[in-house]
Amino acid sequence: MHRITIGNVEVTALLDTNLLMNPRHFMPAHADEFVKQYGDQADARGLYPMSITCYLLRSAGKTLLVDTGLGPRSRPGFPKGQLPDALKAANVDPGEIDLIVNTHLHIDHVGWNTVEDEGGKTQVFFPKATWIIQQNEWEYWMQPEFLEAPGNDHLRECVAPIEGHAKLVSAESALDEHLTFIPTPGHTPGHVAIGIASQGERAVIVGDASHHPVQLEHPDWSPAFDVDPVLSAESRDRLFDEAAADGRTWIAGHWQHPGFGRIVRLEGKRVFQAL
Repeated sequence: MHRITIGNVEVTALLDTNLLMNPRHFMPAHADEFVKQYGDQADARGLYPMSITCYLLRSAGKTLLVDTGLGPRSRPGFPKGQLPDALKAANVDPGEIDLIVNTHLHIDHVGWNTVEDEGGKTQVFFPKATWIIQQNEWEYWMQPEFLEAPGNDHLRECVAPIEGHAKLVSAESALDEHLTFIPTPGHTPGHVAIGIASQGERAVIVGDASHHPVQLEHPDWSPAFDVDPVLSAESRDRLFDEAAADGRTWIAGHWQHPGFGRIVRLEGKRVFQAL
């Protein structure tokens, strides 16, 4: 297992699955430049690896899970997630999870919130957990125009059913004495990162504030899925600078698994150093 400690907080990276990213779909405005810079990392079809990593945290006597991956359902263009296998490898039962944080409510971050039982009835996968969700994020996606829209099955299957298990909080809420929401809007209206501070050490779990290290040099290269590309770039740039300034550990679920590292400045440029 890939595991680090930040003071008294233990962080374990749980790989749900890997994707193959087509830059012409994912980052169409900058695809040619992306390919020129990273062409040696593509497969024969011109696709690039991208991880979907969730993070298990032990903090202040609680067990938390940050994001729940793609889930068990077959969806066009996506593989099924394998989070239960990753939890088993970490010797963690779903019933041990106290809190779940969805950094935002996109399909690849909420998939294991729910499963279907043998009778086809939807039920929560983590039976004792409380979900902690930024209120603006919930209210945005639960609007009928999004909730009922074609292609948003994950909202109906994985988000709406947890309403009775969810606690909606503000964008700067503290989860416990070590963990705090950091508002990082842009990718979605209520997107949050998770700040960790313990025993003089710091880290940040960035969610979808950044999808790829190329954004260190080009924070304005926003994916097609960003609701507000300009605001997303601003949030991303701020996170990069803060991480470089104080040496906090960078934890990025879509960067190469396990996504642990630090952002440093070398010759005036921001550079990622994996742990």
